[in-house]
Amino acid sequence: MRDLQNLYEAILNTKMDRRNFRKKFFAMDFLIDIDEMEQDVPHRPGKLYKFNFEKYSKKKKKWVGIDF
Repeated sequence: MRDLQNLYEAILNTKMDRRNFRKKFFAMDFLIDIDEMEQDVPHRPGKLYKFNFEKYSKKKKKWVGIDF
C-alpha cells in the first residue's frame, strides 16, 4: 500500500493522508491479501496485496482511479 500511495502522490503531485488512502482503496474491494509481508526493508514491513482483475472486469462501471 505504501508504494501504491507513493505512486498516486507522485502522479497527482499532492500528499495524501495514509489512513484515508487505505480506506478508500479497500472500499473498492479490488485488492486480495496474499498473506505475505515485505522483505528486507529498513522500515516496518507492510502487508502485500495483489489486484483482483477478475472482480474488476465483472464490474459494470469501470474504475478509473480514486476520487480524492
